[in-house]
Amino acid sequence: MKKIKNIYILGLVIIIGLFSSCFKDTTIMDLMEIEGVVIDTTGMTDFSVYQFEHLIVEPNLNTSLTEENLSFEWRINLEPGDTIYETIGTERNLNFEVDFKPNVSGKKHQLLYTVTDENTGLDYIMAWPLTVKNNIGEGLVIAETSDGITTDISHIMSPQVTADYSQVSVKHHVYSSINGNRIPGLIKQMRFGNIYGVDALIGITDNSVVRINTLDYTFAGENDDLFFTSTQNYQPQALGVSVQADIYIGNGKLTSTYMGASKKFGLPFDADYSVPDHVAINPFNYYPLPVRVSFYDEEIEKFIYIPSLSSWGDRNFYETPGVTGGVFNPSNLENKINLVSGVSTEGDFRHLLKDTFTGEIGLYVLTGGVDNYPEALIPPAPKAFYDMSNAPGINEATEFVFMDNQKVLYYATSTKIYAMLYSSDSPVFEERYTVPAGEEITTLQVYTQADYPFRAEGGDSPYLETNNKQLILSTYGSEGKVYLLPLVNTGVGNIDDSNIKVFTGFDRITAITTQL
Repeated sequence: MKKIKNIYILGLVIIIGLFSSCFKDTTIMDLMEIEGVVIDTTGMTDFSVYQFEHLIVEPNLNTSLTEENLSFEWRINLEPGDTIYETIGTERNLNFEVDFKPNVSGKKHQLLYTVTDENTGLDYIMAWPLTVKNNIGEGLVIAETSDGITTDISHIMSPQVTADYSQVSVKHHVYSSINGNRIPGLIKQMRFGNIYGVDALIGITDNSVVRINTLDYTFAGENDDLFFTSTQNYQPQALGVSVQADIYIGNGKLTSTYMGASKKFGLPFDADYSVPDHVAINPFNYYPLPVRVSFYDEEIEKFIYIPSLSSWGDRNFYETPGVTGGVFNPSNLENKINLVSGVSTEGDFRHLLKDTFTGEIGLYVLTGGVDNYPEALIPPAPKAFYDMSNAPGINEATEFVFMDNQKVLYYATSTKIYAMLYSSDSPVFEERYTVPAGEEITTLQVYTQADYPFRAEGGDSPYLETNNKQLILSTYGSEGKVYLLPLVNTGVGNIDDSNIKVFTGFDRITAITTQL
């Protein structure tokens, strides 16, 4: 029994010794606490930023370390939920222009902030969710080229072209920033509209039709993607719009489809006529303007009209009846080419034609026809002719623009804008604007909001005060520029020089349109 007791005591001593050997005496050691960095996130639980705006983050750092011993890195994942990140900053604070696509609802990027103590190699990391919002809204869409081969898209917002907006926002190279490439070819015309519930731009080059969804400015289709039937060789000519009719003209044919109820363009009209680049399309929807389309067929040298663009209407092509003793004969007008066409708010069709032999230019005006129900429609008839042979600069003119609510035609050479006033039998020609030295005019048009003239008075928001009251001019010299030229004195076409707005920093501009 005594032997067992001694063994027990010996075992207890061994155990105590083992525990004693694991305990270090620190009473005489020199202790050093590692200093760290605390990132104060008070009021910074997440971030949101509008696309193409700058994300500015200035975190509070609690540390006794000197900033010289710290390095900083800001990173963001390329797609929400992605594990691939790119560095977007190496300073203590972040100032970064966000060009990512707007987030789909519920999807967010992750913003990572790393502070590194260079003495110890320790990293202090903070992460925030980031929402990218869409801020490319109503304004001007600018098609531009830097190489003469491809097209990029930029955007302008300002109080003159954007409702309920007091700032100025110019976003350059929006399309290439988002899509990673530019559009092949040079866009010569664009139009904004709603395609089966999606806001989109349709643009045309000499051999392609392109769709861009304006929610995020992503590429949304080209050529066969946009038509129910394919075409071996696309030769786009023009885009247009009427009441519940989105119009595409290409390969000498006219196609009318209501894109609000269709995702693609339908078949072209079946007619043995050659539709030109410039067609007068009636967009107004009030009585008594029964005819929707008028154009001069350069092959048969006659004016043609289409009563309706609707599937339930008369969509046949008719030759405008000839007259004798009138101001001109619409069924026998030889050797002409189309320069521009338009429709006045009174319903008159206006065609600016050039004689291929003499080079003379004239304005031919026809009535809009008469609804003679239950009898047959009375077709358009010659109303007026204005000779422009003596107009200053007319032989050098490259741009032509009608005012639809005034008897004013603007035309432009490479450096000057002129106005033709034709409210009387004898037109008056006056110079209106000269661009600064070293610049040349590339485009000219009247500013109208993208859904003009379809808003209902009293039922929709009114149009901007500038709607139909300013010209959009683009020039190119050392850079591309966009001018907004306010118009004053109705019917006279004067330009308010003191209130001209200029936007700079573009490449050579090939086309401009408006969007909502």
